[in-house]
Amino acid sequence: MRYWRRSSRTMGFINKSDSASTKLRDRLSLQVANLKEATTLIVERHYLHRGRTMAQMPYWIMLDEVRVGVLLFALPRLSVSYQGHGPMNLIELARMWIDPEAQGQRVTDSTGREHSLAIATCAIGMALRQIRQDWHGKYPHLPDIEACVSWADDVHHEGTVYRAANFTEVGKSGGSLHGNTHRPNGGRDQLNQDYRHVKTAFIHRFPRALSASKRAVARAAWADTRPRLSKSQRLKLEAAGQQLALLGLEQHSRPSGSRAQ
Repeated sequence: MRYWRRSSRTMGFINKSDSASTKLRDRLSLQVANLKEATTLIVERHYLHRGRTMAQMPYWIMLDEVRVGVLLFALPRLSVSYQGHGPMNLIELARMWIDPEAQGQRVTDSTGREHSLAIATCAIGMALRQIRQDWHGKYPHLPDIEACVSWADDVHHEGTVYRAANFTEVGKSGGSLHGNTHRPNGGRDQLNQDYRHVKTAFIHRFPRALSASKRAVARAAWADTRPRLSKSQRLKLEAAGQQLALLGLEQHSRPSGSRAQ
């Protein structure tokens, strides 16, 4: 297998020979990434130049067994229900970067038309089929994932890739610096300038829950690699999840137009 060479301009050597005639889904694959390595690449090359916090799941995007990009899923920064789902029942496609050299490859389809490789759409589709099982394996103490959300920064792109990957557009957000500089419980908010950008919100709802057999396979596969939590850490996470779930139920039961006191 060929790997990204840090000294090169791109992530690695991309095979441009006979593979151009092979279907993209047969050339593309995902590989669970080392979070530190993935975050380093994201900070260096993604337009936001910063990673994420809390629970995360990174994937390398592999084209012809070469790393050509990265996807990063994380818990969304929400404290209330969103689009009918509790905050702990959502996962966010938080970062995506693809090497321009790979994305810019041209192929000819069966009708003779030339077009760019749809690496992003194909990779997201693969990730959506895989993420819930990997997430449960890595974080079995967290609630079930019911939907995936993502926010497309209107300054940088139009969200076309999300529509192509069967996400549904559900509105707009952003446009202001949110939060206070100083938090009441200590620390400081990061008032990043891109918070001012309007963002288009997208959601992909999973049609059914993860089966018991897939849960068992996931837990076994991640048994030796999942993060080790102390008993106190696990209890704190479970308690936080229960509190957020109760908050979600309260919001669902509240009459339309009413506000919390």
